[in-house]
Amino acid sequence: MKLWQKAAAACAGILALVVAVCSAAMLLYARHTILNMSREQIRAKQRDLAISFSEMTNYYRLDTDTGPVRSSLVNYCFSRFADESSVLMQGGETVSSALTIDPSKWLDLRQTQDMPLDGQRTFEGRVQGRDVFMAGGLVHIRGEEYAVYTVADVTDIHRSLAVMGGIFLAVSLAGIAAGAGAVTLLMRRGAKPLAALSVAAKRIAGGEYQVRAGVTTSDEIGALAADFNTMAAAVQTRVDELTETAQRQRLFIGGVNHEFKTPLTAILLHTRLLQKVNLTEDEKAQSLSHIEKQCTWLERLTQKLLRTITLRQDIVKTPVPARELIDRVLSSTRQIMSDRGVTLLTDCDGSELLVDADLMQSLLVNLVDNAGKAYDPGGEDRTVWLTVRENVIEVRDAGRGIPPEALARIFEPFYMVDKSRSKKHGGSGLGLALAKQIADAHGAKLAVTSTLGEGTTFRVELPVG
Repeated sequence: MKLWQKAAAACAGILALVVAVCSAAMLLYARHTILNMSREQIRAKQRDLAISFSEMTNYYRLDTDTGPVRSSLVNYCFSRFADESSVLMQGGETVSSALTIDPSKWLDLRQTQDMPLDGQRTFEGRVQGRDVFMAGGLVHIRGEEYAVYTVADVTDIHRSLAVMGGIFLAVSLAGIAAGAGAVTLLMRRGAKPLAALSVAAKRIAGGEYQVRAGVTTSDEIGALAADFNTMAAAVQTRVDELTETAQRQRLFIGGVNHEFKTPLTAILLHTRLLQKVNLTEDEKAQSLSHIEKQCTWLERLTQKLLRTITLRQDIVKTPVPARELIDRVLSSTRQIMSDRGVTLLTDCDGSELLVDADLMQSLLVNLVDNAGKAYDPGGEDRTVWLTVRENVIEVRDAGRGIPPEALARIFEPFYMVDKSRSKKHGGSGLGLALAKQIADAHGAKLAVTSTLGEGTTFRVELPVG
């Protein structure tokens, strides 16, 4: 059973109990009040009858009256005030009555034990299948004792009370049903924000960390939803940070592997030359020097990539002559471009660039290498142009070009425009992603323009100053 159902059931139970208790109390009070009023009316009627009858009889009766005269006078005086509920008895004999019952059987006025101070006794109960209330008292007239009764049939009153009880019960049940329905609707409506929180929590647990609970109430549930959204935002931030860190680590590992290819190719080439070819001392020295430079660059580049990509530390920029940077790129790419039959043409204006030389060399090597792959094998006039003008570096080719739909994604890690061609050339989809990381670290803008069948141009615009 859901929480709102439990709460609704509990509230409905409490409501039913309260309504039942209140209805029973009101019904009992009404019954008691109505019956007491009826009893008092009957007792007052009997009392007035006894007093009026006694006064009139004492006034007209004489001590010299004979028996028939006395009986006739008593009957006359009693009939002046009596009605169909009145009974007059003397010595156990009925003197005047319109009833078929003898009230003295249920209400004996001759008993003196526990006699009320006003001399009036009452009886209430079932007589001949009817609910009856009797009130009676003794009257003394010139030495004679008479019993005056008022007998009232209260069956209709009891029946009316029973009907009223049924009405009370029906109204109470209707009230309980209406109240229970209203409570259920309110509880269900009140539980909707909790259901929204539950749905949001499940979606977040499923990986949709951007989801928020759309609860804007101004009560405690609204405050809980606000705290939940704050927590979800913190979780999303932390997950994004961890994801970014993992991506950077992955990029670093792949990048180091990627960057090793170019210098390692040159190192292996010179190592094989030293092992298999008879070289002069100067040629050996040049090969060893080249191997040393490539190894030193690899060591520095690895550390700098680690700090820049994984640890996100600021780089140290120093003025570097453009010609020197281009010569380093030429040295690193000479063998690869030669193997592909691609010519690398360079041009610079003799300016100085404020960069980290090792990282910028890596960026340009990646752009040149990428440009060299843009040509189909066996084609003619395969040339890559590397130019430097003040703070702008461009790498241009006249190769296949890049489809427009791929231009927006070429800087994404592991994205490859043509996977089959990239795999053939040993590509991993990291070169341009690393170039973008290095450009961002320099505060530079790396842009690309391309036309299918005409070629591609990468433009690195370094910040001035």
